[in-house]
Amino acid sequence: MRYPDTNAVYSASQPGQSSASLISNHFQESGDTTDSTRDDDEAHLTSNMSRQGAGTEWDRAEGFDAERSGASSRGRRRTVRYRTPPLKKTGTTLETVYRNLRRASLRAVNFGGLGLDEHVRLQDIHEPDEKKDEDDDDLPDEDEALPDLTKTLPIRGRTLGCLGPHSRLRLAMYKFLVYTWTEPVILFLIILNGLVLTIQASRPHALPEDWPDDTPPPPVVGYFHRWEDYVLFVLFCLFTVEAFARICVSGFLLDPEVPISTFFRSPFSTYPDVTHVPNTAAEASFNIARTPSLTGNHSQSQLHRGLSVTQRLKQFRRNIARPFALAHHSLATQPTPSSSGGKSTPSRVRSDTTHSKSPMVEKALSGAQHIHSHIRNPSEPTFLSKVLRSDNPNDTLSLPFRLSVEDARGQTHRNLPYLRHSWTRIDFVAITSFWITVILATAGAERNQYHIGLFRAMSVLRTARLLAVTSGTTTIMRSLKTARPLLASVSYFVLFAMIIFSIVGIQSFKGSFRRTCQLLPALGEDELALEQNCGGYIDPTTLETMGYINANGENAAPKGFICPLGQICKENDENPEANLESFDMIYYAALQVVIVSSANGWSGLMYQMMDSEFFVSCFFYIVCIIVLNFWLINLFVAVITNTFSAIRSDTKKSAFGAAPLAVVADENEEGWSVVDGRRVSGRNRIRDIYENIRWCWVFFALASLVLQATRTVDMSPMHAEILDKGELALTVTFDVEIVIRVLAYLPDWRRFFYRGQNVLDLLLAIGSSIIQIPAIHQSKVYPWLTIFQLMRFYRVILEIPRMKPLLLAVFGNMYGLANMSLFLIEINLLAALFAVQLVGGDVNSGDLIDFGTLYNSFLGIYQVFSSENWTDVLYKASVPEVPLRQSAIVVLFVSGWMFFANYIVLQMFIAVINENFDVAEESKRSRQASHYWASHRPQQVRSTWVRRLNPYRWFKAQPKAIEVELPSNLVLPMQKALVQDYGLPKRENSFVDSTTRRGGSSRQYTAKSTLRRLQRLFAGEITAGDVPLTTLRNTRRESVAAADPVDEETERHLEVLAALNNDAVDVEEMNDALYERRAQKADFIRDHPSYDKTFWIFSQKNWLRKMCQKLVAPAGGDRIFGTPHSPIAHPIFQLLLLLTVVGGIVVESIATPVYRRNFYAENGPVRGTWFDIAEGSFALVLLLEFGIKIIADGFSFTPNAYIRSIWNILDFFILVGILINATTGLIFVGGLSRVTRALKALRALRLITLIEKMRSTFESLIISGIARILDAALLAILYMIPYAVWGLNIFAGVTNQCNDTSVSGNNDCVNEYSSGFVNDGNSFTYLVPRVWDNPAPSTQFSFDTFRQSLLILFEIVSLEGWIDVLGVATSVTGEGQQPQTNASVGNSIFFLIYNLLGGVVIFTLFVSIIIGNFTSKTGSALLTQAQREWIDLQKLIKRQRPSKRPKTRPTWAIRQWCYDRAVHKHGWWHRMMTVLYTLHVIALMTQTFTPQHLLDEIRSDFFIFVTVIYVVDIIVRMFGLGWTSYSANGWNIFDIIVAGGSLFTTLIVRFNTGGFVIQQLQKLFITCIAFKLVQRVNSLNKLFKTAVGSLPVILSLLGLWVILFLFFAILYVEVFSLTKWNTGEGRNSNYSSMAKALVMLAFMTTGEGWNEYMHDFALVYPRCTVTPSGDTDCGSVYWSFTLFIAWNLLSMYIFANLFTGVVVESFYYVFQMSSGAKSITREEMRAFKKVWAEFANPKTGYLERTNFVRFFGKLSGIFEVRIYPAEYSVHRIMAFSKDPQNRSSWSEKFVEGYDFNKVDVILSGVDRVAIKRRKNLYNRLYHEARISHEPGKGISFTNMLLLLAHHKLIVDKEALVLKDLVVRTETNKLVTDLVDFDRVQSLLLMILYRRRYVAQREQARMQEMGMTQTAIPAIVVDDFPATPPMITRDITSPGQTPIYRFGGGDTPSAISPSILQSPDVSFSADTPSRPMLQRRQRTSDISMLSIDMSSRLDGSMVRDTRSGDEDDETSPNLMWDDMMLEAAEEDKE
Repeated sequence: MRYPDTNAVYSASQPGQSSASLISNHFQESGDTTDSTRDDDEAHLTSNMSRQGAGTEWDRAEGFDAERSGASSRGRRRTVRYRTPPLKKTGTTLETVYRNLRRASLRAVNFGGLGLDEHVRLQDIHEPDEKKDEDDDDLPDEDEALPDLTKTLPIRGRTLGCLGPHSRLRLAMYKFLVYTWTEPVILFLIILNGLVLTIQASRPHALPEDWPDDTPPPPVVGYFHRWEDYVLFVLFCLFTVEAFARICVSGFLLDPEVPISTFFRSPFSTYPDVTHVPNTAAEASFNIARTPSLTGNHSQSQLHRGLSVTQRLKQFRRNIARPFALAHHSLATQPTPSSSGGKSTPSRVRSDTTHSKSPMVEKALSGAQHIHSHIRNPSEPTFLSKVLRSDNPNDTLSLPFRLSVEDARGQTHRNLPYLRHSWTRIDFVAITSFWITVILATAGAERNQYHIGLFRAMSVLRTARLLAVTSGTTTIMRSLKTARPLLASVSYFVLFAMIIFSIVGIQSFKGSFRRTCQLLPALGEDELALEQNCGGYIDPTTLETMGYINANGENAAPKGFICPLGQICKENDENPEANLESFDMIYYAALQVVIVSSANGWSGLMYQMMDSEFFVSCFFYIVCIIVLNFWLINLFVAVITNTFSAIRSDTKKSAFGAAPLAVVADENEEGWSVVDGRRVSGRNRIRDIYENIRWCWVFFALASLVLQATRTVDMSPMHAEILDKGELALTVTFDVEIVIRVLAYLPDWRRFFYRGQNVLDLLLAIGSSIIQIPAIHQSKVYPWLTIFQLMRFYRVILEIPRMKPLLLAVFGNMYGLANMSLFLIEINLLAALFAVQLVGGDVNSGDLIDFGTLYNSFLGIYQVFSSENWTDVLYKASVPEVPLRQSAIVVLFVSGWMFFANYIVLQMFIAVINENFDVAEESKRSRQASHYWASHRPQQVRSTWVRRLNPYRWFKAQPKAIEVELPSNLVLPMQKALVQDYGLPKRENSFVDSTTRRGGSSRQYTAKSTLRRLQRLFAGEITAGDVPLTTLRNTRRESVAAADPVDEETERHLEVLAALNNDAVDVEEMNDALYERRAQKADFIRDHPSYDKTFWIFSQKNWLRKMCQKLVAPAGGDRIFGTPHSPIAHPIFQLLLLLTVVGGIVVESIATPVYRRNFYAENGPVRGTWFDIAEGSFALVLLLEFGIKIIADGFSFTPNAYIRSIWNILDFFILVGILINATTGLIFVGGLSRVTRALKALRALRLITLIEKMRSTFESLIISGIARILDAALLAILYMIPYAVWGLNIFAGVTNQCNDTSVSGNNDCVNEYSSGFVNDGNSFTYLVPRVWDNPAPSTQFSFDTFRQSLLILFEIVSLEGWIDVLGVATSVTGEGQQPQTNASVGNSIFFLIYNLLGGVVIFTLFVSIIIGNFTSKTGSALLTQAQREWIDLQKLIKRQRPSKRPKTRPTWAIRQWCYDRAVHKHGWWHRMMTVLYTLHVIALMTQTFTPQHLLDEIRSDFFIFVTVIYVVDIIVRMFGLGWTSYSANGWNIFDIIVAGGSLFTTLIVRFNTGGFVIQQLQKLFITCIAFKLVQRVNSLNKLFKTAVGSLPVILSLLGLWVILFLFFAILYVEVFSLTKWNTGEGRNSNYSSMAKALVMLAFMTTGEGWNEYMHDFALVYPRCTVTPSGDTDCGSVYWSFTLFIAWNLLSMYIFANLFTGVVVESFYYVFQMSSGAKSITREEMRAFKKVWAEFANPKTGYLERTNFVRFFGKLSGIFEVRIYPAEYSVHRIMAFSKDPQNRSSWSEKFVEGYDFNKVDVILSGVDRVAIKRRKNLYNRLYHEARISHEPGKGISFTNMLLLLAHHKLIVDKEALVLKDLVVRTETNKLVTDLVDFDRVQSLLLMILYRRRYVAQREQARMQEMGMTQTAIPAIVVDDFPATPPMITRDITSPGQTPIYRFGGGDTPSAISPSILQSPDVSFSADTPSRPMLQRRQRTSDISMLSIDMSSRLDGSMVRDTRSGDEDDETSPNLMWDDMMLEAAEEDKE
């Protein structure tokens, strides 16, 4: 029998059966298959982009397990958002019309919605798969579409409760909306609205610069003031009419077919639910509760019990939401199982703002126009047609706004309610806000004493529709919407972490920012408040340090900065920035945490806090930066890059609207033309000449740039004339070149324009020629137009090796970058409009950003986007709003924009560039095949430089042994024997512990375990890794006591798998190569005896060399003839070295230059100080190590020479540097110079070479990808060079200014002026000379020379200080003129372009390259989406651990109650505790600085209450589970510590008996209670585990980073600790000590102020002092620039981005949501763990084979594998069929009180096809588990989960990499063999048992008749089959031991031995003929394996198997005779 319709698509909220890949093709043909078509992708990020999700919000919760009943409904509703991908086409037009007409007729007939239970949902016509990749932009992705009924039923239902389908008003509105010109006119009005708003906002309206701060802006009454107001009023009147028309036609909120009366029904009533459509065909047939034949018209199956409280609450929630559902969904009824096999159409669930589209409306508009209007395709593809690609590869750029028009039309046609579409919701908000604005303005309340600007700002959202200007920007928004749920989840997680940090900040730092030093009254001045934060002051009388004076006038404990004499530290009434900068309340603290997380502006806050509190306060900020910015914020990068990559791989299109560019023709192909389909030569003589002189033009392009780079401010007239004439000559030269290139294409000159480079060069030549016109050349605009000349430099870049591919990779997706840039500009403009309307007119002018005009607001918004000094914009906008009472709105807007722009939009640029580095999805498998093939080919090994220089290669051999000539074929075996005879060490490590090798778990004594830890520290993991499968067979046999026939068969399976496994082959080949290499090395040593003598003195027998060899490990592999390093002495010696290095760092931390200066000042310049002796000792130890190593193995030309290791070479340079430092320190007092003292820093690098983890991390993260990182750095510099020349041309000499801002220019900048720094310069003034110099807002810079221009551009490419430079450039008024703020705002364009291309693109290029390095290193770069999902699912599974709960429920009632509270994760107790923890977090958030005695006491009592309940919960759970089970969970240990500590400290603090330490501990403990929410909330828990998953790699990276921190800190301390402070330095911000240097390095890592400090420490004479003795407080230009730039590059560009790479690579939450892992919820895992704990062996933790059947029978949910579902269990059927009257009537089918009519009804609903599939899945799973288990133990928890995942969650052919697929395929063959044999054997057993049954019945009948059995046996004749099936191979082939069936019910079927043939898989690499991985068709038509039943079923009687070829020719009848003979023999027994 064949299964019907095996290709049916089953939509499922849980994945369908995936075991189709495990079954052979002939099984699928014969019907024995499972559904291989999966639709488990709720986010549609995987391969099912063309399918719709199933499930509905109207279904019932069906969980019977308390573990799983908690989250199913919500999870289904939440994940339904992504049922449908954004870009999908289905079916043809005719099919769509036919399908929709059928539905329309059903809707029309059943319009009243009556009798739904008797109707059948019409099925979709099968749609071909090849349509799924077509573009589908003609319908909006976010709407749930309704059918186009405009022909028969234009409008439906009733809107607004009174407008029916025949209402004249409604029909008129409908005609108005569907009119052809309506939508274009509305779009025109929206554009007009945007223009009017732009004009209105461009008029300056900032307050005057001298407006008093305490005076509010003048009030404004009325709305109409200018003509723009009248236009906006008219526009919004029209918009209101449009909105009214849409509401009349489609309804406001409710679906037109949902009656208003639904609001007045009781939410507690039970309504007949629409039957849930099954997720799969199997579910449709075996889920009784969802089968029409069972449920009838009832809403709930009678097999189910009454609703629980939780289910009633869910039903209440569904009833509340019922009126808001769309009616067309509730019409979806369940399909009737058809005779063709039960193909089902799933019901569709709508999410009105996501990408769901109902199949009812896919292509519903049969005559709709195409969305994309194309530029006509030319016969030859032009450059324009190749670049301007749209979503559809066949289309070019879409016309602007065409998509928006069609979107609105489609919404009207589909009668979508007004508020059920995202765009119309935004329109509703904008229109409503406008009318509220009009009312408020007319009443005079909008801008009066308080301002209400929010509604006026929100009215600009009507223009948000202009974001959909092109299909590209529309695609970006859709891609963002696809990532929205994941982004929201990450946002919640980050928000929770921010709340925790905010709470800690309140508890630790409230009131700290209020304390500042105040200048005591002096010289007639009053007491003045300074900006210096403090914690104490010096009493002027006693000169003692006093604590600050608090608000009560009392002195607190002194801390932090101590104000000097003449000042007092006092607590002010308010905090800085109008109380916004504080930790006094939760919202202020949260703002500070947001600022810190942005990594901009946080260093100033940190130093302020260090001055107010203690130095250790910096740890709060540093930890906050690491956790939030380096770790959690990078989750946004992971979501964006992974989601957009998934969209690209699924849609085969860019997530940014770009299609792949056409292949660029190579240079050698450009000389050919295509004529009549043939390539003919198109070259001419001119082209040949040009090719020969092409390099000349590259040189001229370089000469043009160099010529302009020589420009200076004070250049001579001759120099200027040379520049002008030279540029003119070069312009003419390039014009000539263009003419030559056009002539080179003759006669087909049009082909010149087909190449993009030709078009670009032509444009540059024309532009460069035009600007040479005298009128233009002598104008002020000429410096800007020199960009035409400078852009020629791109030709030089392309000629530099490795730059061209990188440049093409970055800018190859030009359309994607253009779309992203356009989207960025549009969204910035929208935010700028919003900001102008919100705060415009409230901010004083005078600063760079004042929100006075739209462009100024745009600059401010863009500044926030770049995050550079974004807090300036924040405070500038929000502080004036504090008295106007809208500061909270402004803070939320600016902070929210920073969050969105910096964490999401900016990361999208990473995704754009990363998209170019991705391997195309379609080529990944072929690339995998190529790599797989290459990995199995012999590798060519290159000789090292040491070997090539080895002089012994040229010396004549002088062997001591007698050479014997041997045949060549005996060389390798003899060499192996030679190596073994010499007793040389084998490959396995010599100090692998025997117990470790055996896998023993016995405890070792402490010393040995300590040594093993040291070995792991210095040498890494020394135990073997994965055991090759070749060793499994022997190991398993040794572990099994008695020979088990089944285990014997398993041995054969493993033997065949091991023979196939490539690892085993690789290991053997590796061993062969190793022996060969070692033998050759041994031969060479014997030939050259002195080669293995170090210094030609120490032989291998020398006692000193042996001792040295025991201490150190060899370089370049094991020693051939030497002594291996000792497992005891070597780690101890390494530990000694480690302690020496650490001691050296500690010595340097103490003996800083400041300490040494003070030491010499006290003791005089003496030699032999303790720190000099320590330095010498340290150097001596390292020198001793070097001597031991070279004695042990030699230095250069020996087998294991010192320099053969790269780490030894690094050690050698470190040693040389340390010796120079120690020597000069002992000879010269204080050292020789900064250079020699700086060599001390090298000691920190020894930590890398000593610790193996650091070595591997450094090698894998830095060295492996350094080439690509250097490429990116070179490209960045090459980008800066022409830009620096352009800046030189524009800004040279015009940026200078006078330090006295009151002068007008250079001529007035003379003499002196009065200045001061106290009280805004008005108090304690002093005279200062006026100076005309370069500007120095934070760091001094200029564009006066090429060097200075390049330097400042390099500084601001890191986005640090670019706002300061922008402010200077926009203030330029002319050469020699004093700058004025915002005098030249047009100059900002220069920096905006540079920032966008440099600071954004180039910086994100580093991130993309580092992410690419990670993916290449881990191998994930070539993984397909499904393979990546499987790997991530494996990570999820391997993180799971079995629960340790008691196996049985306690018997004592009290303990039973406690046990139930502990295990019921969704019971009332668990929910109560979750609510309590939530309230606890809220209580923590209510803490404030201002004392609130009553509230404080209530809060303290509540904390005690929570802690007590927390302790009670711990006691209850501990008592219920027992200590063993309770302590197995780490969270429970956390509970004990936190609850105990919290209770203890809270009680002490409550009764005022604790000190400072107790108070801090109490704060810590009560804050830690908040982390319980992470455990309780599923989304937080999942993200927490995901984040923790990357923790090991992050810690390794952090360790390596700390070493570099130490290295640079020592450098900075030695070089700059004595340098005089400049403008940026302070009490803590300097390099005087190691601690301060480390903190400085920490904040410079984020780019904070690094360039300011770089210029400060470049201090040189005469601005510093040099004493005659040589002491100086000067800095150094070279040291400063070298160190600061090196640290900036290493730390900011590389290490900070390495964190991003680590998080992105480790982040698999995206794939959990998009693959099968989404179904493995916490409830599913808890249910699985519960079943596992019931059947697993508690001692071993393994599931034994005897429990397989019972274990599989209890699995539920996603892991359910039972053949019959629980609804068809016997007790359920009996309960359902129980007759209430307990009748018994055979005629009426009532037997002993059971109604068999009901039984017939139940059984008639069983889908035999589905049951057969489930049975086949069960058999395969059981047999695979049986051969996978470990004999004597069973199968482990993780392996069982992986096994279930193979069968239930993935499709092996798609998800497995090639290497695993080979092994998996053969495993599947084995399993298939067992299943086949099981069927045949089961058939025979059925015949056997039937005979027994018939015989027993016959015997019983004869006994009843009184007849006795005669001795003559009865003859029974059965119909035998004529012939057996054809066979391909014999399972009992010669040499194999047959396996026999056991009795008992613990196995489902018989077991038979089998043998495996050679792997039947072939591969192909990237070849044109075989581009894909192929598999040969197997020859069997019926089964992979037929059974020779010559073996008996009785285990005690074994018959020898047949052997020889003649056995294969045995007649089929004899085979069947043998089978029946065995059955008869079994019968006799």
